[in-house]
Amino acid sequence: MTPLDRILTENEIKNHALAEIFPGRLSHKMVQKARLGKRPLTRNVQVLVTEALNTVLKPEEPYKRQFLFPQSEAK
Repeated sequence: MTPLDRILTENEIKNHALAEIFPGRLSHKMVQKARLGKRPLTRNVQVLVTEALNTVLKPEEPYKRQFLFPQSEAK
């Protein structure tokens, strides 16, 4: 389970909630790929997903891209 998937599952947030933040720029398919973590995502998609998550949850301390996508930093 990826950090993003764990956060979305714990907060009962569906992919649609993130995709509707940036219509036309962030698709349900991109959110699903990010959630599963099986395929590498571009930095731009990682940033969009991170911003959408922070917009939906409004956490006191915003999530960072490096926390949500640790596999991309391993390169």
